[in-house]
Amino acid sequence: MGRKLDAREYKLLLNPQIFSQAPNLQAANAFWDRRIRQIVRIADPKAGPFKIEGWRLIRFWDTPNRDLSDNDLIVRTRQDTKNDFAASGVRQATLKLRMPDQFIVATSWLAKREDEDAEIAETKFEEDIGPLEVLARPPGEQPKVVTPLKLSTRNRFSLSSEIDLAPNDPLDRLDHVLALFPGAAGLVSVSADQSDLDLAGGPLIHEYVFKGSEVALVGEAKAKFTLSVWSFDEPSKLPDVAEMSFVVKTDEGRMSGPVARQAYNLFNSFQDNLSDIIDQDHTSKTSLALPDRGRR
Repeated sequence: MGRKLDAREYKLLLNPQIFSQAPNLQAANAFWDRRIRQIVRIADPKAGPFKIEGWRLIRFWDTPNRDLSDNDLIVRTRQDTKNDFAASGVRQATLKLRMPDQFIVATSWLAKREDEDAEIAETKFEEDIGPLEVLARPPGEQPKVVTPLKLSTRNRFSLSSEIDLAPNDPLDRLDHVLALFPGAAGLVSVSADQSDLDLAGGPLIHEYVFKGSEVALVGEAKAKFTLSVWSFDEPSKLPDVAEMSFVVKTDEGRMSGPVARQAYNLFNSFQDNLSDIIDQDHTSKTSLALPDRGRR
C-alpha cells in the first residue's frame, strides 16, 4: 500500500523582471494588487494579500555528471536567515524524488524508516502541477518553451524527506547523502564503489519568500499562496527567478471533484491572465539551480 497524498501544489514560473529591485513585502503586495487580486476575487472576493515575509539561503547539489537529477532525485540544503541573509537557523538537507508515475513515488522511501517514524525526518508526498509545456531546442536556436493552444497542466508526484543537519555535518559527497537517505541507494545508477563521488554545488540562492494569503475554495478547502523570488550568488536588484504557487491540502489523501475543479480552473486562470509575464525560456526553477555538468 502506498502513501496518502498530502497536498497538491500548483506552480507558475514568472519572468523575474517583474521585480526591478530586491523584493520586499510591499513590492510583493503591490504585485498582488496589480495582477493577482483580479484573478482570485472570482473565487474569493475577501482574499487578502501576503502577510509574512522570510529569507533563506538555498543550494542544490549533485555529482558532476548529475547522477542524482538524471535519476529524478534532487538534493537541497536550506537555512533560514535574517533579512540581511545572515544565517540564523538550522541548516536542513532535503532529498526529493519527483517523477510522473504516482505509484513509483508513493511506494518509495528515502530517509531511514525509524527517522520517519520518530519524525526526525519530515516526509511529504505531494503532487506538483505546472503548465503543460515542453522546452524545445530547434537546431541552431536558443531553447524556447512551447505550450499547447488549449491550457492544461503537467502533473508530477514528489516524495521529499527533510532532516536537520548538525553544524559540522558534511554533505559534500554522495555517500553522505546515502547515509542520511539510504532509500536513495536503489534509485541512483552508480555502483557501490562510486558512492564516494564528490558533490558539486549550484549557485548560492538568496530566496525571498512571501506567504499568508489564502483563497477560499469549496467548503473548508483553501488555496494557500506563496511568492518565491531567487537571486543567485548575492542579493540582487534584478532577481533571477520568480514563482507564484498555491497549495491545496487533501483530506486524508482525498480531494472532492468540486475542489479539484475549482483549483484547476483557478490555475488555468493564472496561466491565461499572466501569460504576458510567464517565463518563456525555462520550465522549472530547479533546472536553473542545479550545478553545471562538470562544475567542481
